[in-house]
Amino acid sequence: MENGPAVNFPETQWSLVLGARGTGAPSRAALETLCSTYWPPLYAFARRAGNSPESSADAVQGYLARLLARGDLATVSPERGRFRSYLLSGFRNFQVSEARHDQADKRGGREETFSLDALEGERLVTAELCENLSPEVAYDRRWAQTVIDRALNRLEAEHATRGRREHFELLKPTLAGEESAGYGDLGRQLGLTEGAVAVAIHRLRSRLREIVRLEVAQTVGTESDLDDELRYLLAVWSE
Repeated sequence: MENGPAVNFPETQWSLVLGARGTGAPSRAALETLCSTYWPPLYAFARRAGNSPESSADAVQGYLARLLARGDLATVSPERGRFRSYLLSGFRNFQVSEARHDQADKRGGREETFSLDALEGERLVTAELCENLSPEVAYDRRWAQTVIDRALNRLEAEHATRGRREHFELLKPTLAGEESAGYGDLGRQLGLTEGAVAVAIHRLRSRLREIVRLEVAQTVGTESDLDDELRYLLAVWSE
């Protein structure tokens, strides 16, 4: 994958945050969106580190609440900014800091600006908990899966808007190379020739790649970071 020119990199959620250094309503709204979307990797990290569902949820909630309240991003370079890296580094530092205090005492006086449910966290990170992964690997795996899931949901929504949800559901297994039926069977179900099915699958895969790229772009600061992050995501997801 070739790197594109950084000068034309569009404004995204993360670049908006970096550009304003966490100040102002647009920047805070962008940061809230990122935190609300990408908290599951932090939860997976906490759980694989040996924390209970409740303490993991409390730690992630506390960290993100503080991040949103402070909006302190002064140490992040917009030229080399990756939300994934920033999020995990900040969470580690937060855990070290919180370990010096009794969270049960602090919890009552903390303003909750971010909330999550441990049951929802457990549902989302089931795959990571079933494998003997390090906290870091669990974090990256859940990050990659979150990106893919969001891309798939968007792709499904696009088809539903055009009244083609059934079409998408039949072809969806082919996105991961898991064809539930041959092209001939799919063609009969869709009313297409085998050649038309092959073209439809190619277009579906191409659109998924485009959406994944758009999704990852929301979490990096430059075009070169985007290409690097895409390569890393695909490597992690294919393991």
